[in-house]
Amino acid sequence: MEKIDKKAADNAFKIQKKKFGAFLKEKGFFRYKTNAYIRRNKADVLEYIDLQKERYGSKTFTVNYAIMPLYVPHDFLSFDLGDRLGTMICGKDVWWDYSNEDVAEVSFQNVADAIERFLLPWFEKCSESEEIKKELLKEQKKRKKYGGQLSVYQQKWLDVVDDPVHDEEIINENIRVLELPRGIKG
Repeated sequence: MEKIDKKAADNAFKIQKKKFGAFLKEKGFFRYKTNAYIRRNKADVLEYIDLQKERYGSKTFTVNYAIMPLYVPHDFLSFDLGDRLGTMICGKDVWWDYSNEDVAEVSFQNVADAIERFLLPWFEKCSESEEIKKELLKEQKKRKKYGGQLSVYQQKWLDVVDDPVHDEEIINENIRVLELPRGIKG
C-alpha cells in the first residue's frame, strides 16, 4: 500500500475546491464558512452543500446537502431536509478520494457531475410547496417508523408549507442569525 503524502493531498483538495467553488458560483451559490456553499431559491428556501473531510487522515470527503426555509424562524442552521449526496445517487454513503492531484481532480469532477445531474434538479423541485410537503411527510413517516418525530423546525415548516408567509423581517433575521453572506438577500 502506497503512503499518502498528506501535504500534497491537502493541496490537491484546496486546488480542486477552488474550481468546485467556481462551478457552484456559476449556479448561483455563495461560499459559506470553510467548506460549504449556499443559495436562496425563489421560494425563500436556503439550499446548502457542504464538503465534509474525513477526520482520521484517509484523505477522503463526502458531500452533504440540505434545505431549510428562510421564512420560518431559526436559532441556528438547521438541516431540515437533506442527506448525503451518495445516498441520493446510489442509496449508500459515498466518500470521494483526494489522496493526490489526479485522483482529487476526478473525484471533484464526479461530485460536480452528480450535483448537476441529481442534486440541482432536487433543489429545483424543492422550490415548490407541494414537493417540500411531500419531502417533509416522507421524513415524518421515516422518523415515526423508528419512534421519532419531526424536529420543531420541520414541524413548523410542515404547518406553514401550504401557505407560507414570506415575512421579510423573519427572513432578514434568519440571514443575520445564520451569518449568511450579504448577497443571499435576494
